[in-house]
Amino acid sequence: MQKKSPPKTYFSWHIIAIFFACCNTTDKGERTNHDTATATPHGAESKHSDRPAHWEYSGDAGPDEWASLSPAYSACDGKSQSPINLISAGAGKGGSKLNFDYRSSSLKIAHHQHVDDIIDNGHTIQVTVEEGSTVTINGKIYQMKQFHFHSPSEHTVDGKHMPLEMHMVHQSDDGKLAVVALLFQEGPANKNLQQIIDHMPAKPGDSKHYTDVKLDLSVHVPPNLSAFHYSGSLTTPPCNEGVEWLVLRNKFYLSKEQSTAFASHMHKNNRPVQELNGRLVGTVKMN
Repeated sequence: MQKKSPPKTYFSWHIIAIFFACCNTTDKGERTNHDTATATPHGAESKHSDRPAHWEYSGDAGPDEWASLSPAYSACDGKSQSPINLISAGAGKGGSKLNFDYRSSSLKIAHHQHVDDIIDNGHTIQVTVEEGSTVTINGKIYQMKQFHFHSPSEHTVDGKHMPLEMHMVHQSDDGKLAVVALLFQEGPANKNLQQIIDHMPAKPGDSKHYTDVKLDLSVHVPPNLSAFHYSGSLTTPPCNEGVEWLVLRNKFYLSKEQSTAFASHMHKNNRPVQELNGRLVGTVKMN
């Protein structure tokens, strides 16, 4: 667990000092999070367009209308969509094997509204990480590309939303996606989240690079890790399915003031829960 080379095969999560990348950047290193081979399997429209069809979290371009906004968004009417409501007492036991190896990187922050391709998150604060951080699920390695936030949470537990949800988006060499989600409830202040708040850009489109800022998120992944595990989708257009979801069951906290800070920057950016449609939700534990 203390080794740095070869990579750790445990989940200590010495991740990230982070870099928040603007979605529209043209720098090759900063585009690896969404310029990938299988970004738009449900239609080629976005491959031939500089900007995808406009969508929102409410109104005429809201979630109920996403599938009708563009042929590239047709998967938004699929049967394996995310997020879902998770039943704390109803998840079955799963046999998945997990390993985490999260590294660190410089901190680059951007506040943006829309990003293209596989991580079209809407209004959000996003962190794009340097190469090297991975999660391995049943022997398949997924490279972390970015993480971002939703306020309030997208997933619910027993029908209840949390103030904040963080999505860590990973991609394998063959283009498959895996998302590790953390649900935050109000309680003690979170030092790591405070560093993010302290460096948030003032307005959409702004970005900053802090080479000396490091975030250690190991405190967010306790040694008794437990997670809901199911097959779902991206939670924003194009809503591609076949995404491995791990929603951690452990409790994570942020203060009321911190919750307000995220909400004021991102506004309401959560997709409503989707039908389970017979999918199985398992539980994965690590001791």
